[in-house]
Amino acid sequence: MNQATRAALFSFLLVPGGGQIYLKRYARGMAFLVPTAAATLILAWMIFQVVLMIVREKLSGGAGTTGILLSVENALKATDLNLALGLVILILLLWLSSTIDAYRLGKN
Repeated sequence: MNQATRAALFSFLLVPGGGQIYLKRYARGMAFLVPTAAATLILAWMIFQVVLMIVREKLSGGAGTTGILLSVENALKATDLNLALGLVILILLLWLSSTIDAYRLGKN
C-alpha cells in the first residue's frame, strides 16, 4: 500500500487529520482534528441534554409510552435542530476534505 492510500485511510477510518499527522504535517492535521473534535463534543453535549431532559420528565411523572413520546417531543422542541444538523454536516465535510487532502499530500 502506498503512502497516499495509507494517509487517506488514516484520515477516513481513524480521525480527520490522522492522515496529515501520519505524513508529519502536524499543523495541517490539527487544523482538521480540532474543529471536528469540537463539533463532535458539542453535538454529544446536545444529545446528552436531550436524554437528560427525557429522563427528568419521565422521573417527574410521565406515564407509559405516551409520557415518553411527550418527553421526547418536549426535549426536541427545546433543542436547536438546525445547529445539530449544521454540526453533522460540518463534521462530514471536514472528514471528507481531510481524506482528500491526505491523499493529495501523500502523492506529493
